[in-house]
Amino acid sequence: MAHLLSKENFSKLGEFIYRKSGIHLEVDKHFDKLAKYIDKRSKELGFDNFRKYFFKLRFEDKDGSEFQELMNAITVNETYFFREKDQFEVLVNKILPELHERMPASKTLRILSSPCSTGEEPYSIILHIVEEGKIVEERDIEVVGIDIDSTVIKKAQQAKYSDRSVHAIPKPILNKWFVKKPLGYELGEELQGSVDFQVANVFDKTQMRKLGKFDVIFSRNMLIYFDDASRKEVAMTFYDMLNPGGYVLLGHAEYMSRIVSVFKAKKVDSTLIYQK
Repeated sequence: MAHLLSKENFSKLGEFIYRKSGIHLEVDKHFDKLAKYIDKRSKELGFDNFRKYFFKLRFEDKDGSEFQELMNAITVNETYFFREKDQFEVLVNKILPELHERMPASKTLRILSSPCSTGEEPYSIILHIVEEGKIVEERDIEVVGIDIDSTVIKKAQQAKYSDRSVHAIPKPILNKWFVKKPLGYELGEELQGSVDFQVANVFDKTQMRKLGKFDVIFSRNMLIYFDDASRKEVAMTFYDMLNPGGYVLLGHAEYMSRIVSVFKAKKVDSTLIYQK
């Protein structure tokens, strides 16, 4: 059966998605998945051609819900707890003590996880902070997790995880902070609600400004999906969102120095961090 989406219309839709989200779609990699989604969604909406669907997406989606559904369908959200754990160790052993020492005692230390997917990264941050134990007793710390996919935000808020998601957590920590369930694990009551999860698009300046200023931003393995122009835009958005002296941590395959030159690169053991 032929799809409603043609290769020509894929280019039009791809350009629209790029302008709204910075995500660059390739025909070879993304056509089949996108075509199947549009067939399914058009059937639900009672549309018999791509033009009607695209018109709704461009001109009738006043609250952004249709675009949100599209983003939920095409984004990839695969992660697990304590992934690239050396960065969490640098956070609690180097970055937080430094920030804690030079920040006013009354100031809340704020950490952003972008994108946060189903919550493994921001909760890994929380787990390392509470296990370190000292700074959290002396200062308020707020962790915010954002993602463009509303479906994964709902899952993150539920804080229920598969065995695979928690496989890298040391058993003593897993047993201390999680409750075993028939189909995996659930975060214990003590840490439920410890992360403020929100749906946000890093290319939406209004949404990002509403989040406020941060002292640390984790943005791992997101920029690799963007082209050079989009990477630079996001990097500068993060720069503007950081308090003076704040830090950005990227994925191991990402290098801020190749994107913009406004950050100061520092190497702690084998981990690169970037300071405003």
